[in-house]
Amino acid sequence: LTGLTALNAEAGDNSSLLKKLVEKGVITQAEAAALMEESNDEFNDELPNWVSSLTFKGDLRLRFEHTHDGEPSDVSSAEDRWRYRFRLGGAANLKNGFKVGFRFATGDSGQAVSSNQTFGGDFGRDKFNLDQAYAAWKQDQDWDSTSGLTMYGGKMPNFANTGWKISGALFDSDITPEGMEVHYGGVDVGSVTFGFHGGAYLMEGEDDPSKQYSTMIMAQVTSQTKLSDTLAMDLGVGLYGIDSNDLAGQGNGNGNTANQGYTPLMIDLAFSYKAAIPIKAYGTWVDNQQADSMENGWITGIKFGSAKKAGDWQAKIEYVSLEKDAIWDELADDQGGAFGINSTTSAYGTGTNFEGVIVQGKYNLYDNVQTALSLWF
Repeated sequence: LTGLTALNAEAGDNSSLLKKLVEKGVITQAEAAALMEESNDEFNDELPNWVSSLTFKGDLRLRFEHTHDGEPSDVSSAEDRWRYRFRLGGAANLKNGFKVGFRFATGDSGQAVSSNQTFGGDFGRDKFNLDQAYAAWKQDQDWDSTSGLTMYGGKMPNFANTGWKISGALFDSDITPEGMEVHYGGVDVGSVTFGFHGGAYLMEGEDDPSKQYSTMIMAQVTSQTKLSDTLAMDLGVGLYGIDSNDLAGQGNGNGNTANQGYTPLMIDLAFSYKAAIPIKAYGTWVDNQQADSMENGWITGIKFGSAKKAGDWQAKIEYVSLEKDAIWDELADDQGGAFGINSTTSAYGTGTNFEGVIVQGKYNLYDNVQTALSLWF
């Protein structure tokens, strides 16, 4: 950025000099314009190609929360808090279909499912952590397309942004997984388009070189079927498995049974209707193949509208039920809550073993400013 700033300043100095020369009659306006164009062409030729493709993206969210983290009779568990989330990152398209990206975000570096920062701390400095750092490759070099082979490696974008079709209730939208992914899409069989997805993720490491990383392996097959000009159906069937009991309800999340293994089977189904007010009806069923009881989860909902531009709105109502061992509790959406026993005490927080209804509305005041209200019951 420093180099670009200096070059832009130099371009500004050239413009001022040429203007003075025109005013004194040393050169004509046409000659000044030609010299400026020549200077800009030389500047662009000196820059690497990836610089012109570098894009930056950031967002700031301000939030007020009223929560009741306890039994209904426990009045002291009610809490009001103001929070913010700030994220800033960028990505550059390189030659031969390669792309690299990065992002920084607020929040606790040890918390995978949230980048919120609570106001407080007597005006002390807040944390700003590396949230993404990844490389990706696209076979056809067209990043607007979902067809062909795509690979990611590093600390990657959330599952929802790399090709998976998985409910956000199962994997919080703030998770940025670490490992590698392979996606192959655009396989047409009649009126159905299939996609194939796989990922291997490193979860826990050990300083002792004789010990290995704990890993999570995930796979999914997706399909999209165009039922009519206005109606489409999306289907995803997948599962993930965690290879270490160190990750199975051992103390950081809430809800899981200690020493329980996790290999959840996930089925996601959605119908999208395109109209003046778009409608999407969706549902997810999950079943932990390693559990004998309390292994199921259900998510179903309907969304109206799409808040993307000024004046747009959207609204949804969603029902969520996650039995205690349906999924690994530390990956679940942090907007839910559950009672569980961690390594030291009984606690309430992000996890499984809960049931609730979500009502949410969003409205775009401007293209880049959105308001939202969410209620959990």
